[in-house]
Amino acid sequence: MDVAESYLLAEKENLTTIPGKLISGHYKQSYGYRVKRTHGTKDYYFTLTLSGQGWFYNGEAYCRCSKGDVTVITPGTPHYYATAENSRWEFYWCHFVPREHWSPPLQLPEEIKGIRQVRLGDDGILGRIGAAFASLIEYNAESDAFSERLAVNALEEMLLLLSRSTARAVRPLDPRIEQAVFLLSQQFKEPLTVPRLAAQLNLSPSRFAHLFKEQTGEAVMEMLIKIRLRHAKRLLDTTKAAGGGNRR
Repeated sequence: MDVAESYLLAEKENLTTIPGKLISGHYKQSYGYRVKRTHGTKDYYFTLTLSGQGWFYNGEAYCRCSKGDVTVITPGTPHYYATAENSRWEFYWCHFVPREHWSPPLQLPEEIKGIRQVRLGDDGILGRIGAAFASLIEYNAESDAFSERLAVNALEEMLLLLSRSTARAVRPLDPRIEQAVFLLSQQFKEPLTVPRLAAQLNLSPSRFAHLFKEQTGEAVMEMLIKIRLRHAKRLLDTTKAAGGGNRR
């Protein structure tokens, strides 16, 4: 009998999590810790390894995780995971059902069937994603009127940081386009135009527009409109929240 067979026989079945329920935690588990979900879960399972090592098994193949590894198990994927031998595995974890617009950030490289994994080699991005994950766990443990939304916002921040990191690893942004995105985010209230932005970057308008679309997947003005709409929505939400207590 191989390791996988003995593991499958030794473990009891875990219940799947409830769709729509965001749950999270921070574990430090010694060798001997293991979880089995023969039929997977109805949601996504997301982990960030902080130290030590663990391993994942999908019924056919194994993959390991070490410090800085993000592992995502997709819904319905049979999975089994455990602390690696002679190790103490510390990791953040989260179960969630994603919003529709979260689909792109979740399209990470598939390490083994149904299990995606990214290795964060940059300490800076690891620190930012780790901080967002810690905030998610903290907010999720609270129970006031804002905690659920704050937890969801922290999760979205984490996914966006991860998506940006993986996109840049595959194809880093041209420094001029990176500067253009920064200008859009900082000067969105001004009457910006493609020629005006192009002049700030010492590019012709046509070259700038083509390069921006090629690098970001969006036209310059499309991104500007989205930034303005997001800002307007934040202002509206803030106004509603501030005025809510004055209603009678």
